[in-house]
Amino acid sequence: MTGNSWLRGMAVTLWLCIALPLPAQTPARLFPIRHGDLHGLIDAKGRVVVPPEFEELKIGDPLILVRKSARTAYMDQDGTMAIAPQADLRLPFAEGLTPAPLPDRQGRTRWGYVDPARKVVIEPAFAHAEGFADGLAVVGVEDAWGAIRYGAIDRKGNWVLQPVHDKIVPHSGGVLRVESKGRTHRAYDRNGKDITPEGVDFVGITSEGMVRIWSARKQGFMTAAGDVVVRPKYESASDFRDGMARVWVEGKIGFIDTRGRLAVAAVWDAAEDFSDGVALVKNGDRPVYLDREGKVVLQVEAERAYPFSEGLAVVRRGGKYGFIDRAGKAVIEPGFDFARPFKHGLAFVTQGRVSGYVTPSGQFVWSSQR
Repeated sequence: MTGNSWLRGMAVTLWLCIALPLPAQTPARLFPIRHGDLHGLIDAKGRVVVPPEFEELKIGDPLILVRKSARTAYMDQDGTMAIAPQADLRLPFAEGLTPAPLPDRQGRTRWGYVDPARKVVIEPAFAHAEGFADGLAVVGVEDAWGAIRYGAIDRKGNWVLQPVHDKIVPHSGGVLRVESKGRTHRAYDRNGKDITPEGVDFVGITSEGMVRIWSARKQGFMTAAGDVVVRPKYESASDFRDGMARVWVEGKIGFIDTRGRLAVAAVWDAAEDFSDGVALVKNGDRPVYLDREGKVVLQVEAERAYPFSEGLAVVRRGGKYGFIDRAGKAVIEPGFDFARPFKHGLAFVTQGRVSGYVTPSGQFVWSSQR
């Protein structure tokens, strides 16, 4: 089994169970719950903040988007209705703003941006508008032929990247990735400067200040400023997580640090990203955890083991899931049919027909039986 496919089944299961990512920063820690196909939210104490009665729910910054039928509303982080059900605003708030269809000075409907009070912050001037990320938003305007050309603006509505591009793919960390009709990729910084290194034909997303780059099917890394740290030389690579990135050398997996140093030798058949300062790797059937220098710090007896998160790791023993600590001790004995890693102090688990969230002591703070 390859490193790419190992634990892929777990990742797919997690996505199917709760496909509701939280933004990087939220005023409150909120956790998704479901009743059939309807969505809601609880807080870290298990209190229902948003009842599970909505067809769509997205946690934004600062408001939560909820939808029923053809109407969309927005709630505060405590579940109070902030914008009553309406049909104009349909996208999540991000960095305090959301795109809104508004009349421009000629009376035409164009996209602008409003704040949670529905005050216009950026005047309507766009045929296309996306949410803000890292202080930038992708927008589009029509050219003389009616085709939409894309650029990027800052929070004041000023052009950072002129609207002359065929496509701008999802950006992060202040790096804008532009794709032409010939599928040629270029990267620009938040000042609109082209930072694409010479010879690079594809640019990935920014992760921990590092950007994966491709050249002739080989992969390497540059900084968000466009400085090449690792020239494209690896068969494959993953984005940086917890200060390390996986790299493939002759079919084996190792890890590099942000300086480009091969900190963990490429000798492993399968490996997961670093998390909590350790990485789960595997040769044969037995998983082990490594530190940042490649030293084995924990071996576990389990049918399956998963990466550490908040000091605990999911393991499967006897067909049931539980949690171990960094010493390998069972903190929550295997008894669940499914378990997700801890995040913000809670872990999602299922037990028979019951699903819910548990604390590190194994106590339910909320379950579907309630």
